[in-house]
Amino acid sequence: MIDSAYFLAQHTHLALRHMLTVVDVIAGLVAVFALFTVLRRSARYREAGLAGQWFGAAGFLVLVQFYLAWLLWYQRPETLPTAAILALALLLLAVPLRGGVAVVGFLVLTVAQGFVRADVAFALHVGILLVCLTPLGRGFAMPRGLQAGTSVVSLLVVLGIQYWLMRRMFPLATYGNTPVFQLLSNLSSPVSWLPFALFMGPFAWTVGRVVRQRERVEAAGAGMLAGALVFLGMWLVVGRMEEVRIFLPFALALTPLTTELAMWWFVPGEVADAPAGSV
Repeated sequence: MIDSAYFLAQHTHLALRHMLTVVDVIAGLVAVFALFTVLRRSARYREAGLAGQWFGAAGFLVLVQFYLAWLLWYQRPETLPTAAILALALLLLAVPLRGGVAVVGFLVLTVAQGFVRADVAFALHVGILLVCLTPLGRGFAMPRGLQAGTSVVSLLVVLGIQYWLMRRMFPLATYGNTPVFQLLSNLSSPVSWLPFALFMGPFAWTVGRVVRQRERVEAAGAGMLAGALVFLGMWLVVGRMEEVRIFLPFALALTPLTTELAMWWFVPGEVADAPAGSV
């Protein structure tokens, strides 16, 4: 992202700091409007009454503001672009498109994400593949077999990009004195637990509603949730727990699912009994 912003800054005659801000603003707008589109197209939102839809829109706004507040400390230029790419991927999972547009879209997003944060694309498509192995995989916008094949190709692409970056482009890049394995450090550092617990509250509630309470979810939300769980494991093993901005793109991408579950929980009389395309 820094290289892209530097290239744009040279050709627009803006300072690099200004161009990084422009990129963040555009990426944030793309992410929020794409996610709100997914929410509005969901069965629970469409079948809710006026009060339920107002509650859903307000809940979505509150969640977005809550997550964006965590960007104020140690902001990185790849965080919001990654959130935008995940939001567009969720849109492709949820909205049917003609021809091979969705396949091409996934591959383009995978290539872009591979050069921004390859681990995010890897976790996302592993999660989608896991959902494709279940009956819920029939609820994706694309046929289950085509979606699984697209995710397999995406995994190969992102692994190839990561290998090229690590072994060819930047073979001397290291973590310096920072150990790669962080799990024991995370578990033994109580100071890391507070920001983690505060930030992950909505995510934990969402997982609890889906798993323990057996809430019915649509395939697109299930795929994103599965990818987020895969990424959570990766983050706790090789990332610092207090750096919650690492998980922020997945947290933002799950705001439609969290909002749908909140609509069902807090205004059940305004929401239909079962969303279409769920199991």
